[in-house]
Order: sequence, then structure tokens, then C-alpha cells
Amino acid sequence: MSVLARRRADYNEGHPATLPIADDLPIPDPTPFQDPVYFTRAPDLNDDEIAHFKREGFIVKRGLIDDPALFAEVVDLIWSKVPRDLMRRHDSETWVSPADREWTEADSLKVGMLARDNWKIRSKGPSGIGTEALLVDGIANHPNVQSVVGRLIGGPVKPARRVRGVYCIFPSAPGTANRYNVHVDYISSHVAAMVLVDEIGPDCGGFMFWPGSHVTLHPYWQTVHGSGMDAAQAEPFRAAKERILKETSSIEFTGSPGDVIFWHPRALHSAGINRSAEKGKPMVRPIVPCDFQRAGLTYADDPDFGPGEDFQWWIDTRNTMEDVPTTTDNMWDDWAI
Repeated sequence: MSVLARRRADYNEGHPATLPIADDLPIPDPTPFQDPVYFTRAPDLNDDEIAHFKREGFIVKRGLIDDPALFAEVVDLIWSKVPRDLMRRHDSETWVSPADREWTEADSLKVGMLARDNWKIRSKGPSGIGTEALLVDGIANHPNVQSVVGRLIGGPVKPARRVRGVYCIFPSAPGTANRYNVHVDYISSHVAAMVLVDEIGPDCGGFMFWPGSHVTLHPYWQTVHGSGMDAAQAEPFRAAKERILKETSSIEFTGSPGDVIFWHPRALHSAGINRSAEKGKPMVRPIVPCDFQRAGLTYADDPDFGPGEDFQWWIDTRNTMEDVPTTTDNMWDDWAI
């Protein structure tokens, strides 16, 4: 199987939610997000943060994980996984538009796909990349992270067994014509989190987000949290995404190691474009994505779209038998908020 074919199988692009938006639809650059005054660093939620999450689909907790040594280890992990020195830690010229044509099928299986400037560092198996203690215990199961998750969705929270990996965006070559990969994940979870590993400034590949899109897109799914969507919804879902792109301005999250963005998994989002090379200071943007759901449910794999052994195996959460069909007003029925 070719690398491209494996990538298609890996992401299972036949899911109705993956029908692409129109190529000629303009996607303006995002605006750097500015925290409102009511966002706090505390590992809990105030009423304004709850209202913001329900309305906009996210909150940001700055410095929620205060552990510089941990994040230094994560950066070390990134560079330890580069095959054959294709990108060299102390040679920033090798970071700019990295050599994805030299990335082999064996590399993809061992350390994850490199697609243009985007390297999702992960691998299969009970001890694969994404299951390391520094990522699972140090980040996903960190008491402050678990506290915020529990405040959002109620408890007990299912302990994490893995994170999705480490997602790196490398600098694009100056003058490169890139396009944002706007999409919605078809994961089965209550809430997701993006944990910043290093300093990320504007236009350096930060996490992009379309506020309020979670509410618009909720009714198109078969169940409130599950990965299923009827094939008949593929075109209406795409049309809804395109309306959001026309009517809603996107934001980009910047910040420092230990900042955590908690977000609703039904929201429209994208990785940003890393233009740091154009500014003469190339940097690599690393983020650790995590997924969460409540403990004590009846978990099941979706044989067609995952999560499971074949598709979306990097997702820690699972479909549940207790999940219910979506309605226009039941998005928050089983949340603590």
C-alpha cells in the first residue's frame, strides 16, 4: 500500500463528515484570540467561563500545567522520533517545508504521517507513541486538567490511556500558497483539549477555531457524542460548514507551554499555517491533543468509522451505548454545565 493510500485508510475519508468544502471558497486568515477578563487560571470554572464555553465552544486556561521540565521532555521526544535526521533540531533550515517526499511508509507506521508541513507523531499499539507517561500522566491525567474536564462534563472522568500524540506544524517556505484544512473530527468524546507544548505566536501554526460552530453542527450527527452520521447528511453537513465559513470569523490560539484550550468536539477547526520562516525566526509548533469522556459507561467500537483497531485508533475515547440521538436542544443534557 502506498503512503497516500495508507493515509486515506488511516483517516477513513469515506465518512460523511469528511466531504470537503468547495475549493474556491475563500478562508480568511484568523484573528489572534484575546482572553476575556473573566478567564482565570484556576482549575475550575466560573459562571462566565461556563456561559462562554456553551456559547462559543471553548475556554482557555493559561498555565494550567506549570511544569517546564515536562514540556522540555516533550520537545526532546519530538526530536528523538525524527527518522534519519530529515529534520535536525539545531538546523532550522531543515524545518522549513520538511522533506515529506523522503518520508517512507515505514516511517509513517513507526512515527506517524508527515503531510506537507504537518507531522502527527503517533503510532499503534499498547506502547505506541501517545501512551508515554509524560503525555498521559503528565498532561491528560494531570489533576488540573482532570478538574476542569470534570467541571465541564461531570464525573468521574474516564482516566486517559493515551493522547492523540504530538501534533507538529513545521514552517512553510516563504511565498508558499497554503490552504487551511478546515474540518470537524468524527470522534466520540464529551470534550477535547489542546495542550500547548512551546511558545506559539501569531501566524505560527496555532490552533484555529470557528466560535459557535458546535451549536450549528450538532444536529447533523446520529447521536450527541458518537462518531456516526447518516450518509444522507453528507451534503447538508458540508453546506452547513460552508455557511459557517462565510458568516463566522475564525480565531487562532497563541500562548505558552501549559496553556490548555478545552473545546467542543463538534466545532469546526483547523491547524494554522506556520509562517514563522517568513518572519526570519522559524519555529516548530507542537500541541498535544487529548480527548475525554465520563467513566462507567458502556463503551463500543464503530467497525466502520471507529474509534477502533482499524480507524481512528489514536483516539482514546469510544462510542457508548448510553448515547442518544441528537435533537436541536439536547446538546448539554448530560453535561455538568
